[in-house]
Amino acid sequence: MNEPGSRPDLDFRVGLLERAVAENASRLAELARALGGNPKRLDPQTITVNADSVAPFAAGFHFREFDAAGRPYRWTGRGDFFELRVALDRNLEWTFRLVLLGNDHVDVAPLRAFADYVEIPLVFESSLPHFSGTLPAKSGSSLAVLTFYLPAHFVPSRIDPSSVDHRRLSAVFYELKLVPQGGEAVAPDRVQPREESAAEP
Repeated sequence: MNEPGSRPDLDFRVGLLERAVAENASRLAELARALGGNPKRLDPQTITVNADSVAPFAAGFHFREFDAAGRPYRWTGRGDFFELRVALDRNLEWTFRLVLLGNDHVDVAPLRAFADYVEIPLVFESSLPHFSGTLPAKSGSSLAVLTFYLPAHFVPSRIDPSSVDHRRLSAVFYELKLVPQGGEAVAPDRVQPREESAAEP
């Protein structure tokens, strides 16, 4: 028998929560259909969320900065996850591409993704580099909550005593692009890693 709080017990409880969320979503969709609900449909066009469009106090992000090439980015690391909320037509399935760069102290490959708090498959294209995945349809909804879990982090001042940066940092977020099903393909734009001096404040 698993003790409360043990790893198997926690995994089981998380599994139950995911199932509960999925069941509640299904029931809400059924209720919307029964009531004749017709939520406002948003124009299904490609949506790009970048460092400029992330809300200042969105979960898990530090404030916007610019790299050596003048591109805006945000460090993640304010917690073990970062989260984005995007308004879009959930009657459709969407594909997405996440540009998230690691560094000498944080490997981004173990990143996990969740859509509306239910885990979804994520593919890491290390040569580009970016992650890609699919946001499933969710009828009766016009909002997607995308949560990315990456507990690895570092503190610059603990690595270099001369640094005045005491923030907890993880990976660097550049962009999340979402394309509606049947829309244009997510272009495999190549994002060059920044110079080492720019990767650490």
